[in-house]
Amino acid sequence: MKLIVLGSGTCAPSLKRNAPGYYLEAEGTQILIDCGSGTLLQLEGARKSYKDIDAVFITHRHPDHFADLMPLIHALLATPNFRRMKDISIFGPGEFMAYYKKSIAPVLGKPGEFFIRTVESRDKFDFGPFHIFTAKTIHSNDSIAYRFEHRGKSLVFTGDADYDQGIIALAQNAGLLIADCSFPDSMKAKGHLSAKECGLVAQKAEVKKLLLSHLYPADTPDKDRIEESKESYDGDIVLAEDLMEMEI
Repeated sequence: MKLIVLGSGTCAPSLKRNAPGYYLEAEGTQILIDCGSGTLLQLEGARKSYKDIDAVFITHRHPDHFADLMPLIHALLATPNFRRMKDISIFGPGEFMAYYKKSIAPVLGKPGEFFIRTVESRDKFDFGPFHIFTAKTIHSNDSIAYRFEHRGKSLVFTGDADYDQGIIALAQNAGLLIADCSFPDSMKAKGHLSAKECGLVAQKAEVKKLLLSHLYPADTPDKDRIEESKESYDGDIVLAEDLMEMEI
């Protein structure tokens, strides 16, 4: 599997960190996990085309995680001299799907080639070459985390999440955990993991590598969160950067 971090930031505007978005590819299947504002431009920067995306997986109904979904669909429908020849699927929790049907579909219509699926917590299904598992997170009413498996490899996206046993269970023995590291420990906020808590989840789940992402601006340098995570996790820790690429 190939991962590209399209956005390692949050809702706070930043020239360094785009809103949340990740590109994942395996066996020619190309998907997005979250699609925050600016994701389409970040895809261009990563030399990947929005025209080739097979599916979008949304973690929850907060704008910084789905704001570019409407521009993506609009671009697929209206780009001159382009006609999409394959389906695109959109996956997300119930509250997001209700919003989609009420606020996005009426603007763009409901093209027959769009497949929409509501994802429940503790769900299990396949898409392309991926085996996918989900878990409810402590953040909002509809927030979920995703686990993707392919040929014995696995990675987990916490989405926005606070510390709980559900995330630890979902991330068990994962090759890569992409964690909501919104703040350093001194700025711990309800509904988000602190740096030390990211390390604790990684340690208890026995993951091979921890990627700290969803980084809000803070009073201390971002790299300090690595040291805080090391207090509870003795594995490999990486600080996410926009357009970073990783092989899993």
